[in-house]
Amino acid sequence: MSEIGRKNILIVDDLPANLSLLFTVLHSEHDIEVCESGLAALERLSQRRFDLILLDIMMPELDGFLTFARIRSIPGCARTPIVFITANNDAATEERGLSLGAADFIIKPFHVNLIRLRIRNILAMDQLSRELGASEERLSHVMAATGEGIWDWWVTSDTVIHNRRWCQLLGLDESTQAHSLSFCSGLIHPEDASTVRQTLENCLRGPECATYHCVYRTQHASGHYLWVEDRGRVVSRYGDGRPSRMVGCIRDISDRKRDEERIHQLAFFDVLTTLPNRRLFLDRFGQALLKTHRNQSTGGLLYIDMDNFKELNDTHGHAMGDMMLIQIAHRLMNSVRRQDTVARLGGDEFVVLLENLSEEPDTARLQASKVGKQVLRALNQPYALGPVQYRSTPSIGIALFDQGTTTIDEVLARADSAMYVSKRTGRNTLTLEKHDLTTFG
Repeated sequence: MSEIGRKNILIVDDLPANLSLLFTVLHSEHDIEVCESGLAALERLSQRRFDLILLDIMMPELDGFLTFARIRSIPGCARTPIVFITANNDAATEERGLSLGAADFIIKPFHVNLIRLRIRNILAMDQLSRELGASEERLSHVMAATGEGIWDWWVTSDTVIHNRRWCQLLGLDESTQAHSLSFCSGLIHPEDASTVRQTLENCLRGPECATYHCVYRTQHASGHYLWVEDRGRVVSRYGDGRPSRMVGCIRDISDRKRDEERIHQLAFFDVLTTLPNRRLFLDRFGQALLKTHRNQSTGGLLYIDMDNFKELNDTHGHAMGDMMLIQIAHRLMNSVRRQDTVARLGGDEFVVLLENLSEEPDTARLQASKVGKQVLRALNQPYALGPVQYRSTPSIGIALFDQGTTTIDEVLARADSAMYVSKRTGRNTLTLEKHDLTTFG
């Protein structure tokens, strides 16, 4: 067994004088074994491994080139550095040896100090290579365990190199791990492409410590899109500071995005009708009120309560009532403009938030009343509740608001009061509350 730090070196030469000299030069730093022929070296290598092999080219029976080729076929010897020893200092010999994969050449007659230095350098480079390989293997195992796909991009090139996991995530052929930049970009969802491009450009133009981080949708080979979190950074630059290489990784976060969407849905939308709930409605109402102040515009609020809804629940059960509420939600959505917000406040109470009405008060009232009449007609149609054809009517109150309005509660109170006027005057009608709006112009 070698001492710590010492390397095992096999010297193969048919001249005993050469073996003796090389042994004398190297044995103080390394553990040396010698063989006088290529066949003897192959026999020895079948029994143990060496860190370096010095191999003479001109030998009887089996020359150095043939011995080299056979060594490479021995298990465990495919990457062992081999240095040729030769007295032929010609380009053809050197070219043949290097084409086989030789680590270097040592020319006879030997220069003792050069031999020592070259052996040290070759062993050091081999050690670094092995450590790098082991590090990359560990990183590969870690990335595989975390489910991350690796990408490596030379910035001036159109080619991006990927690992197997990256290909697996996107359902691509794992044997092809080099893809064009245009191919990778083409997988990004069109709605996300500009954001990804801008984020990447910001990283490339940023300081040396800048990092790239983007969440977007990318297309799987089967056609569907999955959400990924993509991270990277510039790892090398040209002399003038321009980025030359970036590396990074992506991971599939589709499950996380679905969970976030479910949480958002529960927090801001009514579970039964999927309409915005009171919380989201108040947020949108607040934004609409700010717009009216900023743009000197007018908005409207419809407050809708279904007449005698309790009787349906008492007579046919809450399941029938739920079916009707779902149908009401669909009818409301089909009765208003695309920019309007329909929400369920609770029970059988719904609201419709109208934005961008006319600046002229009388015209704004007519616009809001028109929407109210459409809603009234839609909700008067019979409801198919399983085997039951049920008829119900709404009572609707309408309140307008403009830059003179101060609070959301004020508008809600006025619309609610107008709705109760509809209730008291016989139901199945709409009431536009009397409220002076700001006169524009």
